[in-house]
Amino acid sequence: MNENTVTASLSRRLIRNIIWNFSGQAWMLALGFFATPYIVRHLSVSLFGVYTLIGVIVGYFSFLQLGLGTAAIKYISEYLALKEEENIRKTFWTCMVTYCIVGLIGTSLIFFFSGTLVEKFFKIPAELQAVSLIALKIGSLGFFIVTLQSVIIGVIQAMERFDIVNRITVIFGSFQIIMTVFLLACGYSLRAIITSNIAIQLMCTFVAWKVVIHTMPFLSRPCWDTPTFTKLLKFGGFVTVSVVLNPILVNIEKLFLTTLRPIASLTYYAIPFLLVDKFSVVRWSFSSVLFPMFSHFHKSDKDHVSEELHYRSTLYLAFIFSFLAIFFISYGRPFLALWLGGDFAERSSGVLGILSIAGFINATASPSMSALQGREKPQLPALFHTIETLLYIPSSYFLIRAYGASGAACAWGVRVSLDTLLLHRASCKLFGISVLGWYTKLIFRGFIPIGLCIVLFLWLSHLGLPPLSVSNIAGFIAVVVLYCASIWRWGLDQRARAKAIEFAKSVLIR
Repeated sequence: MNENTVTASLSRRLIRNIIWNFSGQAWMLALGFFATPYIVRHLSVSLFGVYTLIGVIVGYFSFLQLGLGTAAIKYISEYLALKEEENIRKTFWTCMVTYCIVGLIGTSLIFFFSGTLVEKFFKIPAELQAVSLIALKIGSLGFFIVTLQSVIIGVIQAMERFDIVNRITVIFGSFQIIMTVFLLACGYSLRAIITSNIAIQLMCTFVAWKVVIHTMPFLSRPCWDTPTFTKLLKFGGFVTVSVVLNPILVNIEKLFLTTLRPIASLTYYAIPFLLVDKFSVVRWSFSSVLFPMFSHFHKSDKDHVSEELHYRSTLYLAFIFSFLAIFFISYGRPFLALWLGGDFAERSSGVLGILSIAGFINATASPSMSALQGREKPQLPALFHTIETLLYIPSSYFLIRAYGASGAACAWGVRVSLDTLLLHRASCKLFGISVLGWYTKLIFRGFIPIGLCIVLFLWLSHLGLPPLSVSNIAGFIAVVVLYCASIWRWGLDQRARAKAIEFAKSVLIR
């Protein structure tokens, strides 16, 4: 098989996996979009803030995972290519045993310190403290389940079977949202919702386990291997630094909002943040596929393939997220008013605009992060995250104290901008190219489509048409069509257009 055939095969696999990731997560995004207003209204703004806070607390303790899950995916991918079943078994079970211990530790810490968190650390109204305490204790079990689930799902990702991954996550994720709405409709509240979520996550983990065992029966025999643990820990050492710091970088502004402002302020920030963060499924769709591919080409003499993946994936993410940012800046207020009401839009539209710009910047950093970790340079993101944390904690504190939710959005935007610049510079240096030249190349391809999108949205919003009017909807569709056409004409080169046509033909033939 010649190099062109191999490259074409890899391109098709890359595109197919990205489409699976994107379509699965897009469904979850759409379902969550329509369910969120109902959930907020029936839980109340304050209880929804508590619901969000439980997820933040459980997510924070992911630093205990030590980056072993990422290392396991990398090495299982390599062993699958070499058909080394025993090494796969050692890697999987060593990580599983470690994560059993980690999960129990995390669950115990959350459970036993839940009273202190609810009563002394967060500004939760006295009448909500009892239900918040029970919900947090129940939610602590979720940490143990999700920790084990990450290893099991990681095996399926290492096999590059993102079709299976998305089928599982879409089915159980949809069930979780539907059950939340159903329980609220039946008059149940937060405690029942958290319990339901835990039960569904447990079922999801069991199904994923059955898939793995069916595909690899040899994994049914548990084991422990100390050299394998050392190897995983060595690779995950610097990843661990990022894992430890990431919950701070992602969630510290939410914690400050609950300590410096009323709990309702968290909801006015969390909803726009969750909305922008939901679109990060697009970024994740790329990065989860790019990471094993960068790892695959690391030891080969095909650095030009990795460099091309780096450039093109960054460009495509810029096209997607610039459209979203422009839309939310132009239509953020009427969008939120239709979705959650005028009062909510008044308080959150500015926050949404700031976060959408930050989300665009953050998305373009994803391929650089994947490239650095896939090519065994995890120490660089770890160093960057350490620097950012030292700057982010005091800056977010003072900005939130002065400006509330808007200050939190600005702090997060500055942080991700710094992170993106550092990652871009490091990844370009890794490939031996000039970061300024790389930016120039991106701007050359993106200037006309993105500039046209800005002009069209400004023109459409200036007309002041009712958001759901036929004229406004027709105008929005026209903007989308013209934007896509401009990307095809000016954003993609001839090679990219040819590959897109070839992939479309292969899908139609199938």
